[in-house]
Amino acid sequence: SMSWKYLVPNGFTALSLVLGLVSVTQSAAGQYESAAWLILLGVLLDKLDGAAARMLGASSDFGAEMDSFADFVVFGTAPAALAFYSLTGGVIEPGEGFVAGACAVYTLAVAIRLARFNVTEPEGGEYVFLGVPTALCGGLFAAGWLAAHAQGLIEAVNPALPIILLVFGALMVSNVRIPKFSLRWSKPVNAFQIVNLILAYVFIPLRIFPEFLFFLSLSYLVVGLTWAFFKGEDLIEDDAVETGTAE
Repeated sequence: SMSWKYLVPNGFTALSLVLGLVSVTQSAAGQYESAAWLILLGVLLDKLDGAAARMLGASSDFGAEMDSFADFVVFGTAPAALAFYSLTGGVIEPGEGFVAGACAVYTLAVAIRLARFNVTEPEGGEYVFLGVPTALCGGLFAAGWLAAHAQGLIEAVNPALPIILLVFGALMVSNVRIPKFSLRWSKPVNAFQIVNLILAYVFIPLRIFPEFLFFLSLSYLVVGLTWAFFKGEDLIEDDAVETGTAE
């Protein structure tokens, strides 16, 4: 018997999945800005469903599976559709096979990543992401597209989009360890995170300041990758010792 409390996180997940589908239809209709903002809304809902599940004590295997399906649509299919339709108009002309291929590879990488973590919990999973999270790749792609569009740079950026999708695909399925910025850091870092989180929840529904959202998500990726480069292997051991969970 499913208790009502499970309806809250799963409701956010269901909404997220539907918005992902709407984003795809917007891309197909040539409404690329709308499509990109819907992906960012999906990022917010993805964070909300996890938070709601933890607050209500309503985590479930069903919820985790639903979450994966939603993530696949919002962070896999929708960004690929945005790239595909905005670059090809929906028809693959000769010479555009690379675009279609990059979109396919990116979407496959999202599916592989989600399936992989449905069956295995990565070592040190409380502290690190193994590979770059799908929400970060999808959100960064959407925010980057919107920022470039807002600055009148999208034509210049377009040729790079398939390459960016391939790089994101590789990062998602890689074993690079990115720290989870939980609230166990210093007070100023916590305050900074909370302020940025609040701003994201204001800017995205209002569809304003995509440049800020792009800078925020890019910073997270760059800091995470830099951290991984210098500290990746030690990260888990250090944290386990710090929190007394070491074997």
